[in-house]
Amino acid sequence: MTSTISRYDDHADWYVDYTREWGSAATDFLPEPLVGQRILDLGCGWGQLSRVLADRGARVTGVDLSERLLGRARELEAERPAGIEYRHGDATRADWWDGVGFDGAVCNMALMDMDDLAGALSSVATVLEPGGWFVFTLFHPCFPGRPGDGATLSSWPPEGGYATEGWWSTEQTGVRGHVGANHRMLSTYLNAVLAAGLEFVRFTELGDDIPQRLVVHTRRPA
Repeated sequence: MTSTISRYDDHADWYVDYTREWGSAATDFLPEPLVGQRILDLGCGWGQLSRVLADRGARVTGVDLSERLLGRARELEAERPAGIEYRHGDATRADWWDGVGFDGAVCNMALMDMDDLAGALSSVATVLEPGGWFVFTLFHPCFPGRPGDGATLSSWPPEGGYATEGWWSTEQTGVRGHVGANHRMLSTYLNAVLAAGLEFVRFTELGDDIPQRLVVHTRRPA
């Protein structure tokens, strides 16, 4: 059972078309080799990253709350089988898990969509094997966006500022205008990782003039 309805269900067709040519911020930062590893794609959406992982030889399970996005992912799997298993489930709980541990997990640009950050990280810590890795990517929460973008890519409500945490919408075009996002301070993310019992391994900041993406590498203690 899931605890909430996905905000993406009402925007699934638009989202697939809008992101069709997008790459994944996590693609270049995954541990290698992936061949034979059992990997969880948490908040997998319509399976873009799941297919990259499978192409690199991983055994992939994708989990998402949106039935409609999973439907598109399963259509792709039927057209071009890659051995990916897609499960409908709430990422903030582990009741979708079959009890077989994962060697690694990735959450690409999706933690901002999850209202219960602690629950999501607890789920990851629960399903990883001891020593298993977890990589997640975010809009960098310390920066409001690229110059000239206004609120379209802003990380936090312009009228509230960096310390104003919670769900909000840009009310403009793009993903954050359609489904909104949860803004959290960087310290909130880092402390939540520690509270879940995970260890930090490495941080990477991506961007041109200012960092736009944050890539965080963690692991479950062995």
